Amino acid sequence: MVVVGGDQALDSPSGSTSRAGSSVSATASPMHRNTTSQHGGLFVSAPGKIILFGEHAVVYGRTAIAGSIDLRTYVSLYTSADGRIYLSLPDLGVEKTWMLKDLLKAADRLAAEYPIEEDQPPSLEILVPIARKLSGSCEDQCGVQHLAILAFWYLLLGVAHRKRDLLAVKATVRFKLPSCVGLGSSGAYCVCIATSLLQTAGLIPPPSIVADETGNLTWEEEHLDMIRKWATAAESLIHGRASGLDAAVCTFGGVASFKPGHRIEHLKNLPDLRVILVNSKVERNTARMVQTVKERLKKFPEVTDAMFGSIDAISLEAAKILHRPLLEENGGGDVQENGLGPFGGSSMVEQDHHSLQPTRTGSVRSSSLSSYVGGGKRNSSASVISATSEKGGEQSDTFSKLNDLCRINNQLLIALGVGHPKVDLICTTLARYGIHPKMTGAGGGGSVFAFLKPNTPQTLLDMIDGELRSHGFEVWQPPLGGPGVVEHQTRPELFQTPVSSTQCSTPASKHK
Repeated sequence: MVVVGGDQALDSPSGSTSRAGSSVSATASPMHRNTTSQHGGLFVSAPGKIILFGEHAVVYGRTAIAGSIDLRTYVSLYTSADGRIYLSLPDLGVEKTWMLKDLLKAADRLAAEYPIEEDQPPSLEILVPIARKLSGSCEDQCGVQHLAILAFWYLLLGVAHRKRDLLAVKATVRFKLPSCVGLGSSGAYCVCIATSLLQTAGLIPPPSIVADETGNLTWEEEHLDMIRKWATAAESLIHGRASGLDAAVCTFGGVASFKPGHRIEHLKNLPDLRVILVNSKVERNTARMVQTVKERLKKFPEVTDAMFGSIDAISLEAAKILHRPLLEENGGGDVQENGLGPFGGSSMVEQDHHSLQPTRTGSVRSSSLSSYVGGGKRNSSASVISATSEKGGEQSDTFSKLNDLCRINNQLLIALGVGHPKVDLICTTLARYGIHPKMTGAGGGGSVFAFLKPNTPQTLLDMIDGELRSHGFEVWQPPLGGPGVVEHQTRPELFQTPVSSTQCSTPASKHK
C-alpha cells in the first residue's frame, strides 16, 4: 500500500521529516493520515453479505435481494519505515513484500501515458497487466491468494496513478468469514483495501458520520459511492465480471435489491432481523452451478422461465415485507410511505439524499440519516417508531412470511438442479424447529441461511447450534442489515498484537 503527501509531518523511511508545502522527494513525503484512531494506525472493516432471494434468476434479468451480515473483513494500515510495501494475509497464508521504487516508476509511466478519469475507477485494461508484472503473478495463476494480491495491486496502482508522492506501508488483512462459500469475502476485501487506500491518499476525506453505537465512523454518500466503484472494478478481477451487488452491500450495508440494467436500490427502515447462517463445508463451484441452470433452461425453456418468474415474485414480495413505513419526525404523526425503487415509485436512496444534510462527527443526526448510514435499520434512540410496529404480532408475522418465502425459494433452487445432500441435511435439521432455510449464492454446497424468529430463547438457539455442529457444519447467528464499511476508532481485537517496530514508523498525527 501507499500513502501520499499531506499537511502533516511524518517520519520518512530515512528518518528525516518533511513539512507541508515543501518540495520533497517521493520517498520523503508526508502522509495524509486521515485517521482518528487512538492507536495511530488506520483500521477499516466491511461486512460480508448473503443473497436473501433471487440467486440464479438474477442472471436472467430478475430481481435479487442481498443483505449485509456482521461477519467482517478487517484491514490495518501502518507506515513502513524501510521503503518496502508489505501485504499480510495471515488467514490465507500470504506474506508479500515489494519495493516502493518499482511502484513509483510504474506510476510515473502511467501518468505520462494515460490521462486520469476523475469520476471513474482505474482502467482494468491498462492497469492489470502492469499489476501482474509488479506483483509477480502470472496470468494463469487463479488461486484465491494470487487473485487477492492482484486486486491489491490494481487498487495500489490506481491510487499511485493519481497521487505519486508516496510512502510505503504495511497492510494486514484479517477475515471473520470463510472464502469460497458465497458470503461476500472478496467483495468485503476489495471494499476494505479500496477504502484504506483512497483515504490515505486523500482521494476521500476522513469519515465524519457515526455509524453505530460503538462510535465507528462512515463516509458520506458520494464518498461511499466512489469506494463502491473502485471495489466493484477490483472484484471483477476475482470473479471475472462482478454485478456490483456484493461491493454495494459491503460498502453501504443494509439490504439492497438488484435487477440487471437497473441501479442498485437500498431498502430502508428494516425490521430488526437476525439470521442463522450455516456453512455446509462443501466448496461450491459457481461456474458449474450456473452451467447446470443454463442447461435446465435449454432443456425446458418454458418451465424454467416460469420458475425464474416465481423467484422474481418472491424477491418482490420480500422487498415489500422488509420495507418499513416511516413516521414523521415530529414525535408522532401519520405514516409516510416511501417508494420502492424498482418495485414501484421512486428510489428511497434518492429521497433521503435530497431531504437530508449529513451532519459531522459529534452532531445529532436525523433519524432518517441514521437509517441510511446504519445499514437501513432504524436507530431506536434517534427515531420515533410506533411501539406496536415492533412488537408481538407484527414481528411474528414478518418472520412467518419470510420463513415461508425462504422455503418456497429453496425448493425452486432445488428444482433448478443446484441442491446438495449436505444442504438437504441442514434444511431437514432446521425444519424440525419450524425454521425453513434456503441456499444462499450459487448452491451446490456453500452456505445456507434462515431467518430467526424474534425472541427465540437462547437455550433453543444453543440446542440448534449444537446439533448442526455435531454434523460438522460451521454456524453463526449474525445480525442482518447492519453498517457497511467503517473506520474503527480503536484497534480491533484481531489486531491487538503490536506491529513490529522494525517495519513501522511512528504513526502520524491525526488529520482533521
